[in-house]
Amino acid sequence: MVDEASLSLIDKLQPFILIAAVLLGILVGNLFVEFSKYSDSLLYIVVIVLVYSVMLGVPHEKIWRSYKNIRFFGLAWFANFVVIPLIAWALALIFLRDHPDIFVGFILYLVTPCTDWFLVFTRMAKGDVPLGLALLPTNLILQILLIPVYLVLFAGKIIPLQVSSLVETFLVFILLPFILAVLTRRILTKIKTQRGADKLIENILSPFQLITLIVVLIVIFAGQTKIILNNIRPLSLVFIPIIIFFILSFIIAQLISIKFCLPYNECALLTCTTTARNSPTSLAIAFGLFPNQPLIQVAVIIGVLIELPLLIMVVRLLEIIRVKVYKEERGFI
Repeated sequence: MVDEASLSLIDKLQPFILIAAVLLGILVGNLFVEFSKYSDSLLYIVVIVLVYSVMLGVPHEKIWRSYKNIRFFGLAWFANFVVIPLIAWALALIFLRDHPDIFVGFILYLVTPCTDWFLVFTRMAKGDVPLGLALLPTNLILQILLIPVYLVLFAGKIIPLQVSSLVETFLVFILLPFILAVLTRRILTKIKTQRGADKLIENILSPFQLITLIVVLIVIFAGQTKIILNNIRPLSLVFIPIIIFFILSFIIAQLISIKFCLPYNECALLTCTTTARNSPTSLAIAFGLFPNQPLIQVAVIIGVLIELPLLIMVVRLLEIIRVKVYKEERGFI
């Protein structure tokens, strides 16, 4: 799992890389109209690989550690899986009720907390990274279990859901990548020992995920160029509620930290896990459940494109809070 104290050059350039992938996808879609015939099959495979990369980076053996700090985990779970989904639903109703596909994509994007790089920003903000590593697996498990509940509660009347589609999506896009990731870890552990396997995965995971996400973007935008270009205006409506979400989630994390007297390192972790939403699980669910509704998938992707600069701003604000508010923690951190 990536845990650098600051963003690498590739991480800093990631928004521009992803935007370039979007533009390349649109160019491919315009130049090769027949590409759309093959895009669904290709996307099917690439999304499985993307989720596999996420599962591979999850330290499954650390799940038990969550019970050592049940107070913090209870607060994080309450914020991520109760408060944030309600905010997502309210924002979707206010801004996107006239655009059902984008409404559903927006919901999917916001109800799935980040499963990987929130730790990078936690480290940058001098938060509790070991505690974040323990939180990560439970965040992944809970979002997988609760996504169907959120879709039924918040979007069930807008786009009907079939139980058979939910089961198929879970088996193909969640369970299969999970099994492959567990097998990969076990094989690498036998070959290289536990520490060697962890180090290898840590070194290759970030570029592997980025390359896979780039391919996903190119395929989605190349395969659905016409539909996307015809819906630029409604898709642009997502930007305002996403920015509002980041503001509200940041404020909520600070209020919880104050109310429960959290030390700064836990406050920083709570803030990063409640604001960061970059979870490939949401894209996998979007494609698995709604393969013929590309605007849902694109709505999920839009959030990913603008999330990085917003998270950098979050880290800057946390640094101010660390110095101005948590003065007693200054020497410790």
